[in-house]
Amino acid sequence: MKIYRFLPILLYVSGLFYAEDLPKKIKDIEIDTMKYLSTDDIQKKYDPTTDARGHLHEKPQQHIGAGYSSTSGNTHTSSFNAKYTFSRNTQFYALSKMSYTLEASAFMAKDHETRTAEEYKIFFNAKQPLPKKWLSYLSIGWLKNDFQNFSNKVDLSIGLGKILLRDARQSLIVKLGPAVNYEAYTSGGNNSYTSLNEYIEYQRRVRKENKFYIKVGAKENFADMKEDYELNSLIGLQTAIVDQLDLTIEYNTFYDHLPSEGFKKTDTKTVVRLGYDF
Repeated sequence: MKIYRFLPILLYVSGLFYAEDLPKKIKDIEIDTMKYLSTDDIQKKYDPTTDARGHLHEKPQQHIGAGYSSTSGNTHTSSFNAKYTFSRNTQFYALSKMSYTLEASAFMAKDHETRTAEEYKIFFNAKQPLPKKWLSYLSIGWLKNDFQNFSNKVDLSIGLGKILLRDARQSLIVKLGPAVNYEAYTSGGNNSYTSLNEYIEYQRRVRKENKFYIKVGAKENFADMKEDYELNSLIGLQTAIVDQLDLTIEYNTFYDHLPSEGFKKTDTKTVVRLGYDF
């Protein structure tokens, strides 16, 4: 007996068993299909940074943190600190996506029950990727720290950088360029000069939730590079606690080889900060 003769009967019986579920299955298919009817949704599937017409709409990344710090050098205090970071990628014509970051931080200390400003800082940095792992950059920095005799310190720097190493776990970047500097002193007077700025940054992922980083910057006055220079180093570890919440521990050393009269050359800062991404 050939079984194919009974195929129509088998199909008919199967249809009786599944007839009740058929409308529901069709509706499920319609719901799934509706998810992809929008051309914008289809575009996101292939390029999440642009809409259906190719316009960039990547969401900015923002981070805010607060904690305590301990300083040594020109001051010996424990202070409250807060930091806000805004970063985003954008694009000009056919160039690769440029990234820019804005950081603002403040350190507040108490001296004989009077709250004083240990330090205010604002820093803007823009990086434009170039072919063969090169990049150009622009940075603008402002600092106020009366304890280091800076009532107003501004620098504008441009230059080139090179990505020496970048993979899924680590990156190493070096940058070099000239800068224009202006310094106004708490003790009186001011100074303007040009300098050569050098910068190196290393980051490494330690498992998925931990990020270790080292940043070192140098500034050398073109008028007297052997005597008038600064070094600024930062070592940090950022650990994810839960979604969007992290803990940061940093150790910062600032060295001024030619400080103002009566001020020390080295200042250190240890920072513990709780942060939130939004």
